[in-house]
Amino acid sequence: MKSITLKPALLGLIISSSVASVAAPVFPSPGNSRTSSHVTHVIEVKAKTAAERSRIVDLGFAIDELRSDAVYIFGKARDADTLRRAGFRATATPAKSEWFTIPQAVEAMAARFTSLTEVETQLQDLATRFPNIVEVQTLGRTNENRVTKMVRISGKSPAQAEAAKLPVIFYMGCHHAREHLSVEVPLRFAKHLVENYGRDADVTRLVDSREIYIAPIINPDGHAYDYTNGIRGRMWRKNRRRNNDGTYGVDLNRNYGYQWNTGGSSSTPSSDVYMGTAPFSEPESQNVRDFVNSQPRMTTLLSLHTFSELILYPWGWSNDSIGQNGRGNPADLPVFEKMARDMAQWNKYKPQQSSDLYIASGDTTDWAYGEHGIFAFTFELSPTSMWDGGFYPSPARIEPVFEANLKPLMYLLEFSDNPRRVLTQRAPSFLTSPAKRGVAAASFSDVQF
Repeated sequence: MKSITLKPALLGLIISSSVASVAAPVFPSPGNSRTSSHVTHVIEVKAKTAAERSRIVDLGFAIDELRSDAVYIFGKARDADTLRRAGFRATATPAKSEWFTIPQAVEAMAARFTSLTEVETQLQDLATRFPNIVEVQTLGRTNENRVTKMVRISGKSPAQAEAAKLPVIFYMGCHHAREHLSVEVPLRFAKHLVENYGRDADVTRLVDSREIYIAPIINPDGHAYDYTNGIRGRMWRKNRRRNNDGTYGVDLNRNYGYQWNTGGSSSTPSSDVYMGTAPFSEPESQNVRDFVNSQPRMTTLLSLHTFSELILYPWGWSNDSIGQNGRGNPADLPVFEKMARDMAQWNKYKPQQSSDLYIASGDTTDWAYGEHGIFAFTFELSPTSMWDGGFYPSPARIEPVFEANLKPLMYLLEFSDNPRRVLTQRAPSFLTSPAKRGVAAASFSDVQF
Protein backbone atom coordinates (compact mmCIF):
# COMPACT_ATOMS: atom_id res chain seq x y z
CA MET A 1 0.00 0.00 0.00
CA LYS A 2 0.88 3.67 -0.22
CA SER A 3 -0.52 6.34 2.01
CA ILE A 4 -0.54 10.11 2.33
CA THR A 5 -2.17 11.32 5.53
CA LEU A 6 -2.01 11.07 9.27
CA LYS A 7 -4.04 12.88 11.91
CA PRO A 8 -1.65 14.86 14.13
CA ALA A 9 -3.68 14.31 17.29
CA LEU A 10 -3.56 10.57 16.79
CA LEU A 11 0.13 10.69 16.00
CA GLY A 12 0.80 12.24 19.38
CA LEU A 13 -1.32 9.54 20.99
CA ILE A 14 0.75 6.79 19.38
CA ILE A 15 4.27 8.14 19.30
CA SER A 16 4.31 9.66 22.80
CA SER A 17 6.32 7.63 25.32
CA SER A 18 3.72 4.87 25.22
CA VAL A 19 5.00 2.81 28.16
CA ALA A 20 1.49 1.48 28.58
CA SER A 21 1.32 0.25 24.99
CA VAL A 22 0.53 -3.42 24.56
CA ALA A 23 3.02 -5.18 22.33
CA ALA A 24 1.33 -6.82 19.38
CA PRO A 25 1.37 -10.60 19.39
CA VAL A 26 3.83 -12.40 17.14
CA PHE A 27 2.25 -15.00 14.88
CA PRO A 28 4.76 -17.69 13.89
CA SER A 29 4.78 -19.20 10.46
CA PRO A 30 5.67 -22.85 9.98
CA GLY A 31 9.34 -23.40 10.68
CA ASN A 32 11.83 -21.50 12.76
CA SER A 33 11.52 -18.06 14.33
CA ARG A 34 12.81 -16.31 11.24
CA THR A 35 9.63 -17.21 9.40
CA SER A 36 7.24 -15.17 11.56
CA SER A 37 6.12 -11.71 10.58
CA HIS A 38 7.51 -10.32 13.86
CA VAL A 39 5.57 -7.07 13.74
CA THR A 40 6.20 -5.73 17.21
CA HIS A 41 6.75 -2.02 16.62
CA VAL A 42 5.72 0.87 14.43
CA ILE A 43 8.72 2.81 13.14
CA GLU A 44 8.44 6.54 12.48
CA VAL A 45 11.04 7.70 9.95
CA LYS A 46 11.54 11.34 9.07
CA ALA A 47 11.34 11.71 5.28
CA LYS A 48 10.02 14.68 3.33
CA THR A 49 10.72 13.84 -0.30
CA ALA A 50 9.95 11.09 -2.77
CA ALA A 51 13.68 10.49 -3.10
CA GLU A 52 14.03 9.92 0.65
CA ARG A 53 11.04 7.61 0.65
CA SER A 54 12.49 5.68 -2.27
CA ARG A 55 15.75 5.23 -0.36
CA ILE A 56 13.77 3.75 2.54
CA VAL A 57 12.08 1.27 0.23
CA ASP A 58 15.43 0.40 -1.34
CA LEU A 59 16.59 -0.60 2.15
CA GLY A 60 13.90 -3.30 2.04
CA PHE A 61 11.04 -1.65 3.92
CA ALA A 62 7.39 -1.49 2.87
CA ILE A 63 6.03 1.95 3.67
CA ASP A 64 2.74 1.47 5.48
CA GLU A 65 1.86 5.11 6.16
CA LEU A 66 3.05 8.36 4.65
CA ARG A 67 2.59 12.00 5.58
CA SER A 68 4.29 15.22 4.57
CA ASP A 69 7.41 14.83 6.71
CA ALA A 70 7.52 11.18 7.82
CA VAL A 71 6.66 7.59 6.97
CA TYR A 72 5.55 4.74 9.21
CA ILE A 73 6.57 1.12 8.95
CA PHE A 74 5.27 -1.96 10.75
CA GLY A 75 8.30 -3.94 11.80
CA LYS A 76 10.74 -4.64 14.62
CA ALA A 77 12.61 -2.39 17.02
CA ARG A 78 15.91 -3.21 15.32
CA ASP A 79 14.57 -1.83 12.05
CA ALA A 80 14.93 1.63 13.54
CA ASP A 81 18.65 0.92 14.08
CA THR A 82 19.02 -0.09 10.43
CA LEU A 83 17.39 3.13 9.31
CA ARG A 84 19.47 5.26 11.65
CA ARG A 85 22.65 3.67 10.31
CA ALA A 86 21.48 4.71 6.84
CA GLY A 87 21.24 8.31 8.03
CA PHE A 88 17.53 8.58 8.85
CA ARG A 89 15.94 9.78 12.07
CA ALA A 90 13.88 6.80 13.20
CA THR A 91 11.87 6.04 16.33
CA ALA A 92 10.43 2.65 17.31
CA THR A 93 7.23 2.51 19.38
CA PRO A 94 5.61 -0.74 20.58
CA ALA A 95 2.68 -1.82 18.45
CA LYS A 96 -0.76 -2.34 19.92
CA SER A 97 -2.74 -5.54 19.80
CA GLU A 98 -5.73 -3.63 18.41
CA TRP A 99 -3.87 -3.16 15.15
CA PHE A 100 -4.21 -6.89 14.47
CA THR A 101 -7.89 -7.07 15.39
CA ILE A 102 -10.79 -6.30 13.08
CA PRO A 103 -13.23 -4.16 15.12
CA GLN A 104 -16.62 -5.77 15.57
CA ALA A 105 -18.86 -2.71 15.85
CA VAL A 106 -22.47 -3.30 16.88
CA GLU A 107 -23.79 -2.25 13.48
CA ALA A 108 -21.38 -4.68 11.79
CA MET A 109 -22.19 -7.84 13.69
CA ALA A 110 -23.99 -9.24 10.66
CA ALA A 111 -21.00 -8.51 8.43
CA ARG A 112 -17.45 -9.75 8.35
CA PHE A 113 -14.64 -10.11 5.90
CA THR A 114 -14.91 -13.05 3.52
CA SER A 115 -12.67 -16.10 3.79
CA LEU A 116 -11.02 -17.74 0.78
CA THR A 117 -13.46 -20.66 0.90
CA GLU A 118 -16.42 -18.30 1.12
CA VAL A 119 -15.17 -16.28 -1.85
CA GLU A 120 -14.93 -19.44 -3.93
CA THR A 121 -18.40 -20.54 -2.81
CA GLN A 122 -19.92 -17.16 -3.64
CA LEU A 123 -18.36 -17.11 -7.10
CA GLN A 124 -19.74 -20.57 -7.79
CA ASP A 125 -23.14 -19.47 -6.51
CA LEU A 126 -23.18 -16.64 -9.04
CA ALA A 127 -22.40 -19.10 -11.83
CA THR A 128 -25.13 -21.46 -10.61
CA ARG A 129 -27.76 -18.74 -10.40
CA PHE A 130 -26.78 -16.91 -13.58
CA PRO A 131 -25.32 -19.58 -15.90
CA ASN A 132 -26.05 -17.58 -19.04
CA ILE A 133 -23.65 -14.79 -18.12
CA VAL A 134 -21.28 -16.14 -15.45
CA GLU A 135 -18.59 -18.79 -15.68
CA VAL A 136 -16.13 -19.68 -12.93
CA GLN A 137 -12.66 -20.14 -14.33
CA THR A 138 -9.29 -21.12 -12.93
CA LEU A 139 -6.62 -18.46 -13.20
CA GLY A 140 -3.96 -20.95 -12.08
CA ARG A 141 -2.41 -22.63 -9.04
CA THR A 142 -0.30 -21.25 -6.21
CA ASN A 143 2.86 -22.16 -4.32
CA GLU A 144 0.77 -24.24 -1.92
CA ASN A 145 -1.21 -25.73 -4.81
CA ARG A 146 -4.40 -23.79 -4.16
CA VAL A 147 -6.56 -22.91 -7.13
CA THR A 148 -6.99 -19.22 -7.95
CA LYS A 149 -10.58 -18.66 -9.01
CA MET A 150 -12.06 -15.91 -11.13
CA VAL A 151 -15.32 -15.29 -12.97
CA ARG A 152 -15.99 -14.38 -16.55
CA ILE A 153 -19.08 -12.20 -16.89
CA SER A 154 -20.54 -11.50 -20.32
CA GLY A 155 -23.79 -11.72 -22.20
CA LYS A 156 -21.86 -13.28 -25.06
CA SER A 157 -20.24 -16.72 -25.23
CA PRO A 158 -16.46 -16.80 -25.70
CA ALA A 159 -16.95 -17.60 -29.38
CA GLN A 160 -19.42 -14.75 -29.84
CA ALA A 161 -17.16 -12.36 -27.96
CA GLU A 162 -14.23 -13.29 -30.17
CA ALA A 163 -16.29 -12.89 -33.32
CA ALA A 164 -17.50 -9.47 -32.17
CA LYS A 165 -14.03 -8.49 -30.89
CA LEU A 166 -15.50 -7.39 -27.57
CA PRO A 167 -13.16 -5.43 -25.30
CA VAL A 168 -11.78 -7.27 -22.27
CA ILE A 169 -11.43 -5.74 -18.81
CA PHE A 170 -9.79 -7.36 -15.78
CA TYR A 171 -10.41 -6.48 -12.12
CA MET A 172 -8.08 -7.97 -9.48
CA GLY A 173 -7.88 -7.94 -5.69
CA CYS A 174 -5.56 -9.14 -2.94
CA HIS A 175 -2.05 -9.21 -4.31
CA HIS A 176 -1.14 -8.47 -0.68
CA ALA A 177 -2.55 -10.89 1.87
CA ARG A 178 -3.57 -8.43 4.61
CA GLU A 179 -5.52 -6.16 2.27
CA HIS A 180 -8.93 -7.72 2.85
CA LEU A 181 -11.02 -4.81 1.59
CA SER A 182 -9.39 -5.36 -1.81
CA VAL A 183 -11.20 -8.73 -1.88
CA GLU A 184 -14.59 -7.40 -0.86
CA VAL A 185 -14.88 -4.67 -3.50
CA PRO A 186 -14.38 -6.83 -6.62
CA LEU A 187 -16.50 -9.60 -5.10
CA ARG A 188 -19.37 -7.17 -4.53
CA PHE A 189 -18.89 -5.71 -7.99
CA ALA A 190 -19.32 -9.15 -9.56
CA LYS A 191 -22.55 -9.57 -7.62
CA HIS A 192 -23.73 -6.10 -8.62
CA LEU A 193 -23.26 -6.82 -12.31
CA VAL A 194 -24.93 -10.19 -12.45
CA GLU A 195 -27.79 -9.38 -10.08
CA ASN A 196 -28.66 -6.24 -12.05
CA TYR A 197 -28.33 -7.82 -15.48
CA GLY A 198 -31.71 -7.61 -17.22
CA ARG A 199 -32.93 -5.14 -14.59
CA ASP A 200 -30.64 -2.15 -15.09
CA ALA A 201 -30.32 -0.96 -18.69
CA ASP A 202 -26.74 0.29 -18.31
CA VAL A 203 -25.48 -2.85 -16.59
CA THR A 204 -27.21 -5.01 -19.20
CA ARG A 205 -25.74 -3.01 -22.09
CA LEU A 206 -22.21 -3.22 -20.70
CA VAL A 207 -22.35 -6.90 -19.79
CA ASP A 208 -23.63 -7.66 -23.30
CA SER A 209 -20.86 -5.67 -24.98
CA ARG A 210 -17.81 -6.54 -22.85
CA GLU A 211 -15.90 -9.53 -21.53
CA ILE A 212 -15.41 -8.89 -17.82
CA TYR A 213 -13.02 -10.93 -15.69
CA ILE A 214 -12.93 -10.54 -11.91
CA ALA A 215 -10.38 -12.29 -9.67
CA PRO A 216 -10.99 -11.22 -6.06
CA ILE A 217 -7.91 -13.01 -4.63
CA ILE A 218 -4.66 -13.17 -6.60
CA ASN A 219 -2.77 -14.39 -3.50
CA PRO A 220 -4.89 -17.22 -2.02
CA ASP A 221 -2.07 -18.70 0.09
CA GLY A 222 -1.28 -15.38 1.73
CA HIS A 223 -4.94 -14.54 2.25
CA ALA A 224 -5.65 -17.88 3.89
CA TYR A 225 -2.62 -17.41 6.15
CA ASP A 226 -3.56 -13.88 7.19
CA TYR A 227 -7.29 -14.49 7.64
CA THR A 228 -8.20 -15.69 11.15
CA ASN A 229 -11.94 -16.19 11.63
CA GLY A 230 -12.65 -12.77 10.21
CA ILE A 231 -11.57 -11.05 13.41
CA ARG A 232 -7.77 -11.04 13.42
CA GLY A 233 -4.87 -10.71 11.03
CA ARG A 234 -1.18 -11.52 11.03
CA MET A 235 -0.04 -8.35 9.20
CA TRP A 236 1.13 -10.67 6.40
CA ARG A 237 1.81 -9.05 3.01
CA LYS A 238 3.55 -11.54 0.71
CA ASN A 239 2.74 -14.93 -0.73
CA ARG A 240 3.84 -18.12 1.07
CA ARG A 241 6.91 -19.10 -0.92
CA ARG A 242 9.45 -20.82 1.32
CA ASN A 243 12.70 -19.01 0.59
CA ASN A 244 16.16 -20.56 0.62
CA ASP A 245 17.06 -18.93 3.94
CA GLY A 246 14.00 -20.32 5.72
CA THR A 247 11.94 -17.13 5.53
CA TYR A 248 8.62 -17.00 3.74
CA GLY A 249 7.17 -14.93 0.99
CA VAL A 250 7.68 -12.85 -2.14
CA ASP A 251 5.96 -9.51 -2.68
CA LEU A 252 3.86 -10.36 -5.72
CA ASN A 253 3.52 -6.70 -6.63
CA ARG A 254 7.29 -6.44 -7.06
CA ASN A 255 7.57 -9.67 -9.09
CA TYR A 256 6.23 -8.57 -12.50
CA GLY A 257 8.68 -8.48 -15.36
CA TYR A 258 8.60 -4.93 -16.64
CA GLN A 259 11.59 -3.01 -15.22
CA TRP A 260 11.93 -5.63 -12.48
CA ASN A 261 14.72 -4.89 -9.98
CA THR A 262 15.18 -1.25 -10.96
CA GLY A 263 14.45 0.21 -7.52
CA GLY A 264 11.81 0.18 -4.82
CA SER A 265 12.16 -3.52 -4.07
CA SER A 266 14.54 -5.80 -2.19
CA SER A 267 16.69 -8.84 -2.90
CA THR A 268 16.57 -9.82 0.80
CA PRO A 269 14.03 -12.65 1.28
CA SER A 270 12.90 -11.46 4.72
CA SER A 271 11.94 -8.05 3.35
CA ASP A 272 8.28 -7.20 2.90
CA VAL A 273 9.16 -5.93 -0.58
CA TYR A 274 11.24 -8.96 -1.58
CA MET A 275 11.02 -9.13 -5.36
CA GLY A 276 11.82 -12.84 -5.75
CA THR A 277 14.72 -14.54 -7.47
CA ALA A 278 13.68 -13.51 -10.99
CA PRO A 279 10.84 -11.77 -12.83
CA PHE A 280 7.71 -13.89 -12.57
CA SER A 281 9.41 -16.36 -10.23
CA GLU A 282 6.06 -16.89 -8.49
CA PRO A 283 3.18 -18.99 -9.79
CA GLU A 284 0.72 -16.32 -8.64
CA SER A 285 2.26 -13.59 -10.81
CA GLN A 286 2.73 -16.13 -13.61
CA ASN A 287 -1.02 -16.78 -13.45
CA VAL A 288 -1.76 -13.12 -14.10
CA ARG A 289 0.93 -12.88 -16.78
CA ASP A 290 -0.29 -15.92 -18.68
CA PHE A 291 -3.91 -14.85 -18.55
CA VAL A 292 -3.25 -11.29 -19.68
CA ASN A 293 -0.94 -12.56 -22.42
CA SER A 294 -3.80 -14.74 -23.64
CA GLN A 295 -6.18 -11.77 -23.99
CA PRO A 296 -5.11 -9.57 -26.92
CA ARG A 297 -8.40 -7.66 -26.68
CA MET A 298 -7.74 -6.55 -23.09
CA THR A 299 -7.78 -2.76 -22.91
CA THR A 300 -8.22 -2.02 -19.20
CA LEU A 301 -7.00 -3.46 -15.91
CA LEU A 302 -7.58 -2.49 -12.30
CA SER A 303 -5.54 -3.80 -9.37
CA LEU A 304 -7.18 -3.13 -6.00
CA HIS A 305 -5.13 -2.61 -2.86
CA THR A 306 -5.42 -0.97 0.57
CA PHE A 307 -5.03 1.56 2.02
CA SER A 308 -4.68 5.34 1.42
CA GLU A 309 -7.52 6.48 -0.89
CA LEU A 310 -5.41 6.93 -4.02
CA ILE A 311 -5.86 6.38 -7.74
CA LEU A 312 -2.44 5.52 -9.18
CA TYR A 313 -1.26 5.13 -12.75
CA PRO A 314 2.14 4.37 -14.35
CA TRP A 315 4.95 4.79 -13.89
CA GLY A 316 5.91 3.39 -10.52
CA TRP A 317 9.41 2.32 -11.53
CA SER A 318 10.48 5.77 -12.79
CA ASN A 319 9.91 9.44 -12.12
CA ASP A 320 9.52 9.93 -15.88
CA SER A 321 6.03 10.59 -17.13
CA ILE A 322 4.43 8.23 -19.61
CA GLY A 323 6.03 8.93 -22.98
CA GLN A 324 9.29 10.34 -21.68
CA ASN A 325 12.54 8.72 -22.82
CA GLY A 326 10.70 6.43 -25.18
CA ARG A 327 8.74 4.64 -22.46
CA GLY A 328 5.06 4.49 -23.38
CA ASN A 329 3.01 6.62 -25.74
CA PRO A 330 3.00 10.34 -24.85
CA ALA A 331 -0.57 10.55 -26.20
CA ASP A 332 -1.64 8.16 -23.43
CA LEU A 333 -0.62 10.42 -20.54
CA PRO A 334 -3.60 12.80 -20.83
CA VAL A 335 -5.88 9.76 -21.07
CA PHE A 336 -4.54 8.34 -17.79
CA GLU A 337 -4.75 11.74 -16.14
CA LYS A 338 -8.31 12.40 -17.32
CA MET A 339 -9.54 8.95 -16.30
CA ALA A 340 -7.94 9.26 -12.86
CA ARG A 341 -9.44 12.73 -12.31
CA ASP A 342 -12.86 11.58 -13.47
CA MET A 343 -12.91 8.58 -11.13
CA ALA A 344 -11.71 10.72 -8.23
CA GLN A 345 -14.88 12.81 -8.53
CA TRP A 346 -16.82 9.89 -7.05
CA ASN A 347 -14.56 8.13 -4.58
CA LYS A 348 -12.79 11.37 -3.55
CA TYR A 349 -9.41 9.64 -3.74
CA LYS A 350 -6.25 11.45 -4.81
CA PRO A 351 -5.22 10.80 -8.44
CA GLN A 352 -1.50 10.75 -9.19
CA GLN A 353 1.41 8.99 -10.85
CA SER A 354 2.55 6.13 -8.66
CA SER A 355 6.19 7.23 -8.39
CA ASP A 356 5.15 10.60 -6.95
CA LEU A 357 5.03 8.67 -3.68
CA TYR A 358 8.21 6.62 -4.10
CA ILE A 359 9.82 4.35 -6.66
CA ALA A 360 8.42 0.80 -6.81
CA SER A 361 9.44 -1.47 -9.66
CA GLY A 362 8.01 -4.79 -10.82
CA ASP A 363 4.37 -3.92 -10.13
CA THR A 364 1.28 -5.06 -11.99
CA THR A 365 0.16 -1.85 -13.63
CA ASP A 366 3.60 -0.89 -14.96
CA TRP A 367 3.86 -4.33 -16.54
CA ALA A 368 0.34 -4.28 -18.01
CA TYR A 369 0.89 -0.89 -19.63
CA GLY A 370 4.61 -1.23 -20.38
CA GLU A 371 4.31 -4.65 -22.05
CA HIS A 372 0.79 -4.55 -23.46
CA GLY A 373 -0.35 -0.93 -23.62
CA ILE A 374 -3.27 -1.74 -21.30
CA PHE A 375 -4.72 1.23 -19.43
CA ALA A 376 -3.95 -0.04 -15.96
CA PHE A 377 -4.69 1.58 -12.60
CA THR A 378 -4.15 0.81 -8.96
CA PHE A 379 -6.77 1.85 -6.40
CA GLU A 380 -5.55 2.14 -2.84
CA LEU A 381 -8.88 1.81 -1.06
CA SER A 382 -9.96 3.33 2.24
CA PRO A 383 -9.09 4.19 4.93
CA THR A 384 -6.53 6.96 4.69
CA SER A 385 -4.46 5.89 7.67
CA MET A 386 -3.35 2.97 9.83
CA TRP A 387 -4.73 4.94 12.75
CA ASP A 388 -8.20 4.83 11.21
CA GLY A 389 -8.30 1.08 10.70
CA GLY A 390 -5.39 0.51 8.34
CA PHE A 391 -5.36 -3.00 6.93
CA TYR A 392 -8.04 -4.19 9.36
CA PRO A 393 -10.95 -1.72 9.41
CA SER A 394 -14.34 -2.60 10.77
CA PRO A 395 -16.49 -4.74 8.44
CA ALA A 396 -19.07 -1.96 8.78
CA ARG A 397 -16.86 -0.13 6.29
CA ILE A 398 -17.08 -2.75 3.54
CA GLU A 399 -20.32 -1.53 2.01
CA PRO A 400 -19.47 2.21 2.15
CA VAL A 401 -16.15 1.56 0.44
CA PHE A 402 -17.86 -0.45 -2.28
CA GLU A 403 -20.49 2.26 -2.70
CA ALA A 404 -17.76 4.90 -2.99
CA ASN A 405 -16.08 2.93 -5.76
CA LEU A 406 -19.05 1.63 -7.73
CA LYS A 407 -19.10 4.49 -10.22
CA PRO A 408 -15.33 4.38 -10.79
CA LEU A 409 -15.62 0.63 -11.46
CA MET A 410 -18.50 1.26 -13.87
CA TYR A 411 -16.58 4.12 -15.51
CA LEU A 412 -13.69 1.79 -16.36
CA LEU A 413 -16.18 -0.70 -17.76
CA GLU A 414 -17.94 1.98 -19.82
CA PHE A 415 -14.75 3.23 -21.47
CA SER A 416 -13.05 -0.14 -21.83
CA ASP A 417 -14.15 -0.27 -25.47
CA ASN A 418 -11.73 2.61 -26.13
CA PRO A 419 -10.23 4.40 -23.13
CA ARG A 420 -8.91 7.20 -25.35
CA ARG A 421 -12.43 8.41 -26.04
CA VAL A 422 -12.56 9.93 -22.53
CA LEU A 423 -10.76 12.91 -24.09
CA THR A 424 -13.52 13.62 -26.60
CA GLN A 425 -16.73 12.13 -25.23
CA ARG A 426 -18.71 12.90 -22.11
CA ALA A 427 -19.40 10.26 -19.51
CA PRO A 428 -22.85 8.70 -19.93
CA SER A 429 -25.73 10.04 -17.88
CA PHE A 430 -25.75 7.13 -15.45
CA LEU A 431 -22.29 8.24 -14.30
CA THR A 432 -22.89 11.99 -14.27
CA SER A 433 -26.33 11.88 -12.66
CA PRO A 434 -26.74 11.76 -8.87
CA ALA A 435 -25.72 8.44 -7.38
CA LYS A 436 -28.39 5.78 -7.51
CA ARG A 437 -27.24 4.01 -4.35
CA GLY A 438 -26.04 6.84 -2.16
CA VAL A 439 -22.46 6.58 -3.38
CA ALA A 440 -20.19 8.86 -1.38
CA ALA A 441 -16.65 8.79 -0.12
CA ALA A 442 -16.34 6.48 2.88
CA SER A 443 -15.90 8.15 6.27
CA PHE A 444 -13.28 6.72 8.57
CA SER A 445 -13.47 8.79 11.72
CA ASP A 446 -13.47 6.10 14.39
CA VAL A 447 -10.27 5.45 16.31
CA GLN A 448 -9.42 1.92 17.40
CA PHE A 449 -7.15 2.35 20.42
